[in-house]
Amino acid sequence: MNKLELRAIILSLTLFFVWSPFARAENNLQDQIYQARDKVFPALVHVQPISEVFQRGKKTKQTAVGSGVIVSQDGYVITNYHVAGKAVNALCTLENKERIPATLVGGDPLTDLAVLKLDLTDYKGPLNWAEIGDSNALVPGQFVLAMGSPLALSRSVSQGIVGCPDRVLDSELTLDDGEKTGHYNVWIQTTAAINPGNSGGPLVSLDGKVIGINTRTIMGADGLGFAIPSNVVKEVYRQIIENGSVQRSWIGVEL
Repeated sequence: MNKLELRAIILSLTLFFVWSPFARAENNLQDQIYQARDKVFPALVHVQPISEVFQRGKKTKQTAVGSGVIVSQDGYVITNYHVAGKAVNALCTLENKERIPATLVGGDPLTDLAVLKLDLTDYKGPLNWAEIGDSNALVPGQFVLAMGSPLALSRSVSQGIVGCPDRVLDSELTLDDGEKTGHYNVWIQTTAAINPGNSGGPLVSLDGKVIGINTRTIMGADGLGFAIPSNVVKEVYRQIIENGSVQRSWIGVEL
């Protein structure tokens, strides 16, 4: 073996031992993304809310497009208030492409959350639902997946990181019907792409749990999306299921 061949072997071995850990780490991340996707994707729904509006003195039906996620075996779907909070009914497209009618259980404009109930009377297929995780455990830099129907492109996934798990914006979000969210809401800031149509879809951690509901962006800012933290979602969901709305105290004082 000459010196040139020996150098080539040494270089090859060096590259192998240096790059192998990086390759394994990359493959491990890809596997985690696939596993998280497979846990939540079956519970993702394409939401078409139907609302009634008055135009020129006549009542007409208006449809829109959004996303949602099934969170119980009973067929409860969490979405955004600005997607379905004023819906008289809705159609939800499941993973198997079957369209299921749904009714509005209740909504909360201050947090921009709403709950739908699938009509499973005639549905014979399997129903998948996702687990809601703990948003308080999120840290900056953590990988997340945003799922939904951006620009009506159903069953889409984008990947990014958590920029800030508890961002407070100094402005309200004005919803399509003129109602506004709370002024001091906490949001998960993420680089995962969130576009119109993603609203109501789940933000997912790599352990396959819903840790937020995709909701908004900031006009003119690229790479900035915001989701409602799952711990807020859990409390609002509980109250809507129990009461049909969120009960808040009012002390009669304005600042």
